[in-house]
Amino acid sequence: MKTLHSQMEVFYNTKNWKNYWINGLKELIKGKVMDVGSGIGSNLPFYLNLKTIKKLVCLEPDIKLYKKIKRRFHKTKKNKIFFKNTDLSKLRSKEKFDTIIYADVLEHIKNDLKEIKLAINHLKIGGRLIILCPAHNYLFTIFDKNVGHYRRYNKKMFTRLKVSKTEIEKLYYLDSLGFFLSLLNKVILKRDPKKEEIKLWDNLVVPMSKVTDYLSSNLFGKSIICVYKKKVDN
Repeated sequence: MKTLHSQMEVFYNTKNWKNYWINGLKELIKGKVMDVGSGIGSNLPFYLNLKTIKKLVCLEPDIKLYKKIKRRFHKTKKNKIFFKNTDLSKLRSKEKFDTIIYADVLEHIKNDLKEIKLAINHLKIGGRLIILCPAHNYLFTIFDKNVGHYRRYNKKMFTRLKVSKTEIEKLYYLDSLGFFLSLLNKVILKRDPKKEEIKLWDNLVVPMSKVTDYLSSNLFGKSIICVYKKKVDN
């Protein structure tokens, strides 16, 4: 997945975007947190800025990415952040978490329903599964294919994923202006975004999307967030 690895580096410094979506969920990201598919760790500094996190476990099955993330964060809060070179299906620990995060990860997993159910089993009662994904299959482009996406998501897809012991607590779109950039790429450009374009999107488009998202009540966007809350067994 050479293309995926290179694109991770391109998106690493998108600070406005990461602050935007993470701060919108900061009250839910707390206690013992597990980040599935941490990649090169681009979200970790933003998670660690949240005082509500007591412990952060990062899973990364790709050995090259795992070594890179370990090098980058080997001096960072060693008593708080832990790294594991595995995926959730092979995790032997029976530890339960308050929050589990899939940030731009679920779309890379072929059997998404199976993965969601597995994640729910690792949550405490009342815990949250937070999923951030690219939105709308009609925006699927060569870029999605190059980075290993199986699909993009919309609200109906999440509501149709029947997951016992859960309720959908939040379901909304983000980055309404970014939606039109994705549409432009789908119809005209038909290529991977360039580094300077990603920088322009993060510095200019994302701050404006904060306003348009609010004005449009998050009715559409380039990305979608779904939060599942684990309920008491009936």
